[in-house]
Amino acid sequence: MNIKLIDFKNSKTFFINRILAMLLLILSGLFCGQSSPAQIDSLYNTTYALRKQGKYQEAIELNIKLIKDAKAQNYIKGAAYSCFEVANLYHNLGNYKESLAYLDKALDYNKDIKIPELYSKIYTELGKNYSMLSLLQNAIDNYKRAEQWALKIADNGQREKSLAYVYSCQAVSYEAIGDINASILAAEKAFSKKQDVISATRLAKNYILYKNDLIKGKKFLEVSEGLLELDSSVTPYQKIIFLHAKGLYYNKNKEYKKSAEAYLKGIELAKELKRPNEEKELYKYLYQTYKDEEKNENERLKALEKYTLINDSIDNKNKEIIEIPLQKIVKEKNKVYKQNYRVFLLVGVALLMIVLFAAYVQIQKVKKRKKISILEKEKVILRKEEVILKKEEETKELKQKVNESFEDLIQLAKDNSPQFWIRFQEVYPTFLGKMLDINPKFTTAELILSAYIYIGVSSKEIASYTYRSLKTIENTRYSLRKKLLIAPDENLSLWLRNYIAND
Repeated sequence: MNIKLIDFKNSKTFFINRILAMLLLILSGLFCGQSSPAQIDSLYNTTYALRKQGKYQEAIELNIKLIKDAKAQNYIKGAAYSCFEVANLYHNLGNYKESLAYLDKALDYNKDIKIPELYSKIYTELGKNYSMLSLLQNAIDNYKRAEQWALKIADNGQREKSLAYVYSCQAVSYEAIGDINASILAAEKAFSKKQDVISATRLAKNYILYKNDLIKGKKFLEVSEGLLELDSSVTPYQKIIFLHAKGLYYNKNKEYKKSAEAYLKGIELAKELKRPNEEKELYKYLYQTYKDEEKNENERLKALEKYTLINDSIDNKNKEIIEIPLQKIVKEKNKVYKQNYRVFLLVGVALLMIVLFAAYVQIQKVKKRKKISILEKEKVILRKEEVILKKEEETKELKQKVNESFEDLIQLAKDNSPQFWIRFQEVYPTFLGKMLDINPKFTTAELILSAYIYIGVSSKEIASYTYRSLKTIENTRYSLRKKLLIAPDENLSLWLRNYIAND
């Protein structure tokens, strides 16, 4: 891939003009009472300046006011774009419930005006929310819808910018499901559409972490660093992403001190911006750096403790709101079902008529030629044998899939993959519900530990896989026994299997 750095306008002049325009619009708004559509658009454009300063709450308040003014002016476009902006800002703050609510509002407004660029943004943002809630396939489906709308944008510049945004987000979800080749391809597509810090850093991270290609990783890091220095539109969030990739590079290059410094800078920025997901990931990799360095044991344990604390907090929040996107998904499926109901009904009636007619013809043939009945019976016997054979083959395939799923779970457990808990619930869908029936206050850590125990992983192996001490695992196991009210001499793994299997 040929890389050409792009030139940027003088940021000082640009922002002075923007601030002056903003002041004029605010003053005129004070005299007129409500903002006009032109004023709403101009004020909306100042949101980016607030983002760059990390003033997310102020940006939210500004756009909520713009929604109110736009509704009063019957300015649907202004209301739709501000709803999207609020949704995006809430997503950045980790408030996925409010983000999804405002995305629904944006969709409702855009139904009347049908702006392809806005549809692309909304479906991309939906994908990002689903991705953070571990609904990865739904996230990818929404990115595909976003791409379809982006391709309908008439303006070439807008179209390329929207596609870059979609592909950049796609790369994250593909990485989460473990399809690294697809993640790199999406990141390369994003970079080819728009050379920015996010797309360049995403490529650097993938090459460093998954391809172990430090040369390409460093190349894209240098591109990112150049953009950070030259591009006046760079936000603090983009700096966090860059520092994350920089820390990875130094870690792989065994420059552990520099790696830790990069992670710690990123953590400070993440705290300032109130972005717990980025803070959590940075603590995770900071822990790994301290571990690889085989020094700073106290700092390593602190990093692990911080990661666990933030991760549990995020999991608890996500557990509380997971029903909202699930209801939305079910609602969308029901809508599609209702739309196709008439077609299904007509096809069903037609098939029924065909079946009835065929039955009538068959009956007439049986009446006329009784000898055919013997042949028909033989055919029935043959069909039954085929069904039995087919069932046997299906049973064999099912057993093979179960074995493959179990092996997949064991490998995810060994890799300490965040996908282990998601995959486990897919393989054993009744497990979570039955455990919560006993005690709805189980922590995520206890549920995951019970999953390890259920598939036969020993305490020593769990400690090794999760980078925790054996004593920590034993303590969590003891807490789990108490909540399950199991006697000390009872085999916990056997008890779990019997309980889950008993309907």
